Amino acid sequence: MCFLSLLKKPFLWAHHSKGVNAFFDVLDKIIAGINKNVAVIGLALGIAITAVNVAIRYIATFYPDIGSLTWAEEVARYCFLWSAFFGAAYGFRKGVHISVTTIIEMFPPALAKACVLFAHILSSVFLAYMFYASIEVCLLNKEMGYMSEALHSVPLFYFLLCLPISFLGATYRSIEKIYEVSFTDARYVVKNAEAEMIHDMVIKD
Repeated sequence: MCFLSLLKKPFLWAHHSKGVNAFFDVLDKIIAGINKNVAVIGLALGIAITAVNVAIRYIATFYPDIGSLTWAEEVARYCFLWSAFFGAAYGFRKGVHISVTTIIEMFPPALAKACVLFAHILSSVFLAYMFYASIEVCLLNKEMGYMSEALHSVPLFYFLLCLPISFLGATYRSIEKIYEVSFTDARYVVKNAEAEMIHDMVIKD
């Protein structure tokens, strides 16, 4: 018990420290801004490139010499990949990933809080592992010297960097949820999770 009490003190200090809270508020805005902007820009670029390439291919049926953008399909695919992974990381902040609270609503508050905490811990462990595994994938592609199929002078691992970056952001968000739930009264954990989900589905930032 003494060990747990000593371990709890720095967390309590950080929780009540204005300087620490201000730092994490700034960090939160930076990570959220990166995730959201990359997701939006990636999706917009992917759609734009695909649309332009489709238009050019249509025109090429009348003027065969025009051809098409040979790089468009691969670049658009990676744009959608970056958009999907960074959008998923942003979803952890907004609390919009699918979750079912019907069962834990019937649990006593303390047990419901423990279940929510356990779910976030499992998510954090999985996301941290995926962050590590994605780094290994990028390093392997770099060591093997794989290049882009269409953009032959561009190493493939550049496009795959979205994996470790987005998984790192998602891991941070998941750990952040563990912190938030830990300092929330057990009676309000499930209600707060539902209210946050409804709020962030309606309020757009």
